[in-house]
Amino acid sequence: MTATIKTKSDRYYIMVDWRQDGKRKQKWIKTPYFVGENCKRKLEQLRLETLEQYKSKMDLIDSDMLFSDYLIHWLDNIRHSLALSTFNVYYCMIHNTIAPFFAAKKITLGDLSPDDIQAYYNNRMDEYGNIASTIVHVHAIIHHALDYAVKTRRLKYNPADAVQLPKRQKRTANFYTVDELKTLLECVKGDPLEPVVLLASWFGMRRGEILGLRWDCVDFDKRILSVVGVLRDKAEPSEGKKVYYYPAPKTSSSIRSFPMPQVAVDYLQSLKAAQDARRADNKYYNHAWDGFVCVHENGDIIDPHYASDHFPRLCKRAGLRQLKLHELRHTNISLLIEGGATIPEVSAWAGHSSPSITANVYAHTPLQSKFKLTSLIDDLLSSGKE
Repeated sequence: MTATIKTKSDRYYIMVDWRQDGKRKQKWIKTPYFVGENCKRKLEQLRLETLEQYKSKMDLIDSDMLFSDYLIHWLDNIRHSLALSTFNVYYCMIHNTIAPFFAAKKITLGDLSPDDIQAYYNNRMDEYGNIASTIVHVHAIIHHALDYAVKTRRLKYNPADAVQLPKRQKRTANFYTVDELKTLLECVKGDPLEPVVLLASWFGMRRGEILGLRWDCVDFDKRILSVVGVLRDKAEPSEGKKVYYYPAPKTSSSIRSFPMPQVAVDYLQSLKAAQDARRADNKYYNHAWDGFVCVHENGDIIDPHYASDHFPRLCKRAGLRQLKLHELRHTNISLLIEGGATIPEVSAWAGHSSPSITANVYAHTPLQSKFKLTSLIDDLLSSGKE
């Protein structure tokens, strides 16, 4: 930033010049001095004071922009620095929930206070029942955006630093018992969601991993199934398809392989043969998703929303308590732990980034083990009795 003494008509001006977001900007400030006056020393002092003042005020440039508009502007600026999956999450949260709330209140970036952010979090929890972990994710986006505002000298400090986040409760996994799972698997036969339910039950895969599974990731000779990509919802529907295939799973640790039991090999071979026959016989078959395992009979990909919405109806049809589709993953992992698998083994199987995640969510002591512990205490206490 520079400040230069200029003349316009018969008056002296201070021209402040700086660059912001790669663009040159100027501000002309009228002085009380006229051309011809003996004011050189006073003008120089005013120039230095103005430069210092605007260096400080630089923090507040663009602060009159609505915070909702700033969030959209910020996301557009950083979109190419984000993974596509991350951008989609940010896009949906900003456009669907965060920006509308602050736009309705007409809060500018410069006026945004910790209380405003806190009010938004409280609103999401009170009115919409958002859980603490959801608020933490939203806070990460808002904090990231405001950090950028500080770095680009739009704000002097990040108001999100002073916000009190709700306490995150320890997650507990809801899951089916072995008998309940067998009942579900019997009921799902012939349903469009059958391959999704089976893959979740056999391998504990995530929804996106299952729907993104391709036949070239199923090695029938070696009996190995590999997770290398996911199917995700598009954030911007104007770009055509509502979903897209992303050739990388949730984290690097999510890239993993499973040895297939014979029942999985037989089922998947039969499924592939049926798909090949339909693709050859149906002239209206949708070839856009050729190569994907989980498709409808006409070739359409099984949409993530359809999978999530249809699964509770399957539970009801089977006469079971209704779980979410993701809780089949919980079921698989929980049954492995109850069967004696160690936390590190299960963590690698589940594709968790660390065993601590597995321990936090799934390391509940099985009821059978609790009975053993109770009996052990009873034996110890009873051993001294006559």
